[in-house]
Formats: sequence, structure tokens, C-alpha cells
Amino acid sequence: MVTVEVCIGSACYVKGSNEVVTILQELIKEKGWEDQVNVKGAFCMQVCTQGLGLRVNGKQLLGVGLHNVKEVLLQ
Repeated sequence: MVTVEVCIGSACYVKGSNEVVTILQELIKEKGWEDQVNVKGAFCMQVCTQGLGLRVNGKQLLGVGLHNVKEVLLQ
């Protein structure tokens, strides 16, 4: 099981973390990963100046924004 955590802190929310959740849900459905990926909310990840807070299996991803979240997650 892959765990994807999305920051829901105020700075990331303003930057669009709620839209990231929607993008993730669409990607999971599109790829048929419903039984393989768990999406969770998380509080501040201390990376506000480096993009949206996003972790995959505990690994912090940097430079993530609405413009590239799908591509970053597919790497």
C-alpha cells in the first residue's frame, strides 16, 4: 500500500492543496489504484517555501505545485 500525504495547513491550502487531493483522487481512479493508494491529510510539513507539502511513503517531495503534481507522482 502506498501512502500519499497532502498538507492541509493554511499556507498549502491557499496554494491549492485541496485541488491536489482532487487530482490525486482522479489519478487513482484513472489508473485503477483504489486498492493500492491511501491518501491522507497532514498538517504542516515545514516546506511552505518549496511548494505544496506532499509525502509519498514518508518521503518528502519538493517543488510540487498544481502545474506538475500529476507528473511528479507518476515518476
